[in-house]
Amino acid sequence: MSDDLVFQFTPTRRAFLRGLAFTASALAAGAGVSGCAGYPKIPSGLKFLDEKGYAVMSAFADRVIPGGGPYEVGAADARVVEFFDEFAATDYPEVQKDFKSVISLFEHGPLFMRFSTKRFTEMTPDEQDEYLEMWETSNSVVFRGAFVGIKKLCMMGFYTSELVWPHIGYDGPLV
Repeated sequence: MSDDLVFQFTPTRRAFLRGLAFTASALAAGAGVSGCAGYPKIPSGLKFLDEKGYAVMSAFADRVIPGGGPYEVGAADARVVEFFDEFAATDYPEVQKDFKSVISLFEHGPLFMRFSTKRFTEMTPDEQDEYLEMWETSNSVVFRGAFVGIKKLCMMGFYTSELVWPHIGYDGPLV
């Protein structure tokens, strides 16, 4: 991470008010009521994720488990986001609400925390990596915990995929 980066995950009243002012001015300039337009259609059969959630989780998973990394297969090949969707759909409503909150914060955090004009899914891969590193190394246990929790679910989805098993020397279940 560069030394000239001013980003901090320590929420302050001033940062919150700046983010609120930024959002209000963006809405006044015609950014739309929700600011969430432009997400691609999602695959059919998802039970939990909507268009935004699918886009955010896909971008997140692709950054933490890229194809061509240690293994040829990546998050998209192993259908990690579909695994996450299935897992989240069966969880308690309180946990589902937390998942949705974290997904929204991943997506819109750059608008408030970095005063960027881009959402997470609009960033370049390098910008996404830098942003996710901020989450991973944050002074806030909440942000670090959210990052680690979502990453662990992605890794669980990855390593339970039959496409990954040959790369790790696992022949599959005996039964």
